[in-house]
Amino acid sequence: MYQSLKGGYMTFNVSKISYEDSIKIGADDAPVKVVEYINLRCPYSKAYEEQVAPSLNEWIENGQVQRVLKHFDKEKENLEPGNILHQYLNYETPKDSYKTIQKIFKHQDDWGKERPAYIPHVAKDKLDLSLQSSNKERSKRVLEEVKAVNVEYIPTVFVGQEAFVGTADIEEFHQAVEQQVKQTER
Repeated sequence: MYQSLKGGYMTFNVSKISYEDSIKIGADDAPVKVVEYINLRCPYSKAYEEQVAPSLNEWIENGQVQRVLKHFDKEKENLEPGNILHQYLNYETPKDSYKTIQKIFKHQDDWGKERPAYIPHVAKDKLDLSLQSSNKERSKRVLEEVKAVNVEYIPTVFVGQEAFVGTADIEEFHQAVEQQVKQTER
């Protein structure tokens, strides 16, 4: 259905990855960070969220892994609805916002085909969200980071130095996370 490029021919400047300007799932002191550059309208981001990300739950509950969700406002016409919805996420309430993200992905086929002008109505009327004034600047900082790291595609997910581009084969992804967790236990 989809493939993982695992970074392949791409080179990334992982030293430029920041844990700021993100919605974090899991403990801040978790030794392993999984940094996810996603867009709420991207069908591959949805597939990652629904099929791969749940494999992190046990490690998150054990305090070993923290997910760092970075919403990438990618300039692509079909992703514009996601870019707009990013402006409504409340980064001050990560647990609630994560539930909202899951709901948004679940119903992506319903709202994702709407005209961009209608997306604020989806956010307000269907998701009970309000525009977050600080998100415009946050989006600019994430875009600067994306350029510095050299992220071109979404989702791009980093497990340590390893990148999964497009989405991830669950077995390879699981092995990468497991390896990072084992390294921190030494």
